[in-house]
Order: sequence, then C-alpha cells, then structure tokens
Amino acid sequence: MNVVIIGNGVYVTGRGTDGFGTVLPAVLEHQRVFRNLGTVTLVGTQPTHAMEAKAKVQTLMELTGISVNVISLPQEAYNSGKSKTIYKEVLNEVSEPTCAIVAVPDHLHYEITRACLMSGLHTLVVKPLTSKVSEAKELINLCRKHGVYGAVEFHKRFDRHNLKLKEGMQSQKFGEILYFLVEYSQKKHVPAEHFSSWAHKTNIFQYLGVHYVDIIYFVTKAIPIKVLALGQKRWLSSKNIDALDTMHVTIVWQATNGETFLSFFHTGWIDPETDTAASNQRIQLIGTKGRIKSDQKHRGLQMVSDTGGVEDVNPDFCSSYFDDNGLIRYNGYGIESICTYLSDTCALIAKEVDIASLNKSRPTFGDALCSTAVVEAVNKGLREQGTWIDVSIDS
Repeated sequence: MNVVIIGNGVYVTGRGTDGFGTVLPAVLEHQRVFRNLGTVTLVGTQPTHAMEAKAKVQTLMELTGISVNVISLPQEAYNSGKSKTIYKEVLNEVSEPTCAIVAVPDHLHYEITRACLMSGLHTLVVKPLTSKVSEAKELINLCRKHGVYGAVEFHKRFDRHNLKLKEGMQSQKFGEILYFLVEYSQKKHVPAEHFSSWAHKTNIFQYLGVHYVDIIYFVTKAIPIKVLALGQKRWLSSKNIDALDTMHVTIVWQATNGETFLSFFHTGWIDPETDTAASNQRIQLIGTKGRIKSDQKHRGLQMVSDTGGVEDVNPDFCSSYFDDNGLIRYNGYGIESICTYLSDTCALIAKEVDIASLNKSRPTFGDALCSTAVVEAVNKGLREQGTWIDVSIDS
C-alpha cells in the first residue's frame, strides 16, 4: 500500500525540533511489523521544508533500521500559487492501492480532505475534522459516494487513562454524571513559532480542546445541546498574533438517560517555556457516586539533566526506546492511533474487513460530527461573547 501524507510539519516530521514528530515514526513502526508499504509521499509547500523532511526520514531510518521508499515534495521552487496545490498533482498521479493522511493547518482540512476523498482514497485527518457541520456532512457523503473510509486522528481514545474513564462510565461506578472539568494548555512557542503563520485562523479550543470534546462523547455518547464561550487576548496580541491566549467554554450535554450534565473547559496557549512538559492537561469527572481525576501530564516519570532541566515525561504518547540491537523503536497511544489506521486500511484493501464494521469501533468522520458541531457553536459564541449558543448537529 502506498501512503500520501499531506503536511510535513512538526506533528509529521518534527520539523523545527530535534525530534521526528509522531506520524513519521508511526509509519516506520507499521512497516516494521507488516512490511507492506510501497511509496510514502510527503507533500508540503516549500522546498526547504521538503529537504528538511527528507533529512529527517533518512536519519530516522538509520536509527530504527527500517527502510521505506519516501518521496519528499516539492523538490523545486514553485510560484506561491502552485506550491500550495501540489498535493492535487500527487493525488492525480497516485497508483492504487493508496491511502492518505492529512496533517495540515486546521483551516485547510476540509479542502484537502475533500480532494483525497474525490480521488478515492481512504483518509485519516488529524483533528479537528473541520470547523463546520455542513463541511463534515459533505465529507461523510463523499465517503459513502466513493466507498472509502474516513477517520479522525483522535489519539486520546487510545490513551489508557481515558480508557479507564470509559470503563468506569460503562460500569456505572461513578453514578450519574454531574460535570466534567477539562484543563488543557501548551507553551507559548506553539502559536508564536510553530503556528505563527496560521494561529490567527484557528483557536486553542478548536485545536486542543476538541480532543476532550471527543473524549466526553466517546465515554458517554451524550449529545451536546448548547455552549457558552469566552476568550481572552493579552500576550499573543502583544506579539502581533491575532489569536486568543485562553478560552473558557461551558457545554451542556444530554446523557443517554435524558438527564443533562455540564462540562467546563479551560484552554490556553501561553504556558511558560520553563514549564516541565510540552502541555498541561487534565480531565475530571464528578458523578453522584464518585469521581475520577486524570492528570495526563504527571505520569510519574520525571527526568532532570543539565541540558533539559526538569522534565515531566509522558511515556505513553510517542516514546522511543532502544531494542537489543541498539535500534530505536517507538510506541505509545499516538503511534497506536496512526498504526491502527494504516492496518485498518490494509485490511480494507485486502477485503478482510469492511467499512461498516470500522464505523462501529473507530473515530470516524461520522463520530466527529459531535465535536465539529461544538467547535462551530463555540466559534459563533466567541463572536457573541456571553451568549448561549445552541449546538446543531443537523445544520
């Protein structure tokens, strides 16, 4: 199976960092186990980024001992208009069987995902799927029309912390839900450096908070009814970045038993660079019979060194380890999420599984309607701060 990866940034290749991202290591780990990948095409928009991606691939293959045929594009300078649409040329020329992974800025998800589906490719989209319900529904319809599988890379569904939360909900250990409290924040360099060119086209809730909207839906199957959204601008605007520093969102949900409960989200993009982890994240559920609190930053592993200072490490997301031969292997729920998609698409191509069965157990485009509807309502709420906005999944 060939793979087209559209996007070659920090999440794909670790561009601008000393790491290798998450997508690229996951592709190599899939190849380690199944040895069934053909050509992997990394598609960006700038030749300099393509060269950096190629160098990352070469280094990672040497470190892991896994070889994959990788093409990194664009290989030459294009005018600004053409460079942004080179992915269309790639999609027109792919040979079957091929699947796609879309890991581009939020505001480009719909356009590029639509092109992948129109080309008949099974497609994985890094969250969020899109910011509008109408767009999400069109993508769902295109999946049906072209007989392809569409999934969203909601990797937190694979996190053991969240699976324990789901198990507790299914066993009714905590009684009826009263409320969820979610806190999620990242360091300043994420919007100010990595996403400086497009941070103003998204927001911290859409980019990060959506993970936990999906988790609440995943563990409860509740339906969001209405939202109240507030945002604050201070530090980023002082750096000439027109984006919110923090967002505070209240969501009213209707549980499967008809009762309502609340979730409170506090998300931010301006954590100090001296923080001990890349992000702070925690989720807490309060029920009528108990509570569960998951601090997903503090996993019990802390490292101190002259070069790195104090670091709280999450070994469960995307971590590298040396094997007995001195080669690096990757594992974690970030790796598992992408590897699951790759193995699922291989199984689809081999007709060992069908799309209907995957739709029952995976974070599909249909599943993403819930989080998309919340994002759309929150974005509307930001324009009308202090006003309750109805969530409309049927819009």
